[in-house]
Amino acid sequence: MPTNEINKFYKEILDKKDLIKDLAKRDFKQRYSGTYLGVFWVYFQPFMYISVLYVVFTYGLRAAPRGDVPFASYLVVGMIPWMYFSEGLNGSSSIIKQYSYLVKKINFRLSILPIVKILSSIIPHLVLMGIAILVTIINGKDLSLYSFQLIYFFIAMTSLLFGISLLTSSLNLFLPDTAKFISVVTQLGFWFTPILWDINKIPEQYHWLIQLNPMEYIVTGYRNSLLYDKFIIQDLWQTFYFWGLTLFFIIIGSIVFRKLRPHFAEVV
Repeated sequence: MPTNEINKFYKEILDKKDLIKDLAKRDFKQRYSGTYLGVFWVYFQPFMYISVLYVVFTYGLRAAPRGDVPFASYLVVGMIPWMYFSEGLNGSSSIIKQYSYLVKKINFRLSILPIVKILSSIIPHLVLMGIAILVTIINGKDLSLYSFQLIYFFIAMTSLLFGISLLTSSLNLFLPDTAKFISVVTQLGFWFTPILWDINKIPEQYHWLIQLNPMEYIVTGYRNSLLYDKFIIQDLWQTFYFWGLTLFFIIIGSIVFRKLRPHFAEVV
């Protein structure tokens, strides 16, 4: 994607920030508009899911603390970034179909739609992160300057999510199985990401296979920032790998989106 196109794209994001904000609010409200409890489900569902996993792994499988970190803190801090990522990825894959009435508007930049879906997931993520911080404090871990690294890892995760979403949202119009494929990938990805288990439990020579998963970098980063007080760049090469992969998805996603954009109206 040419540099002037990238600059133009980000300029349009700034110019249309009010529209993006309004669409994100509408998307957030629409998800639970047909229920009696509404926004309550945004927080109740992940709370129940994490609670069930905690009970099963603590009392059923006798999961031990991770060093000095209680398993409850380890689980919650690892689960919350994964929930944000998987929800944003699954939702953004169908975002263009959801807003199909905008496809024929010539002056509307459709590539901002994945941002809408991502933005609508930010507030629940921040609230759940507040809960995660509270859990860590209750379990005896005070906040430190390392906690500010959460901002970096959140931006990194959102950048990766945006790049993948550009690709999947455009492909899903022409290959409807894309959304189903993404759903399967996120389900499998959960178990291949060290959320419930510790990467140090597998032989060190196989760590690189797990670290090919970019969400391992994010989940570990969240834990290092909040639980283990480790610096942002523990592994320089993994940081380069993550941002190289993120840049790859942004470039490829932008190219595919731009190539397919003229044909969107034919398939929605």
